[in-house]
Amino acid sequence: MKKIILIFPSLSLLWLAFTVILAGSTYPDYSHVSQFMSELGASGSPNGDLVNYFGFIPTELFILLFLFALLKVMHKTKLMVLGVACVFVYALSLIVAAIYPCDFQCRPVDPSFSHDMHMLFSAMAYLAGIAGIAILAIDSKTWCESNVPFLSGLLVSIVALVLMLNLNPDIPFVGLIQRSTELLIYTWFLILAWNICKYMDSSQLPS
Repeated sequence: MKKIILIFPSLSLLWLAFTVILAGSTYPDYSHVSQFMSELGASGSPNGDLVNYFGFIPTELFILLFLFALLKVMHKTKLMVLGVACVFVYALSLIVAAIYPCDFQCRPVDPSFSHDMHMLFSAMAYLAGIAGIAILAIDSKTWCESNVPFLSGLLVSIVALVLMLNLNPDIPFVGLIQRSTELLIYTWFLILAWNICKYMDSSQLPS
């Protein structure tokens, strides 16, 4: 179970990175700095369906498996369950966002229903994910001897929220902002997983 706790978030991050890099290489003049990752799966984009169904959705399925593993090994306090529920909403919302892709280039003048759904669930995902990290960080104080998950979780939550609020398509480096947000979220998932593995056999981490 120790390896699984670390493997699932690692696989999710690698799958996302591979998807974005590979899809970006087949998208003419695509910029990882100025364009959203969602544009790779947008309506009318090259290989959009492949990106969504074989890239973005599997990425979140790994997160759901990670959450299932957490529930198997972690002490189930109210904060822990609430935090996991928030991250569950994060992953599930991103799956829905992949099912409803944004319009071409994600900057339509007259947005479609699919685009509106994509933007709604994308925003919901980030808010839920950030809240989940903050809650799980606070819960870590009940089982972890180290303050690293707690302090890093609060820091990641604050910075990620600031970045999320600046996901404005008019900003020329919005793609970099989005990728930084994702990287922060994944970094903390890995920090949490590492510390759970470290203290899994401790009496402070009852199952």
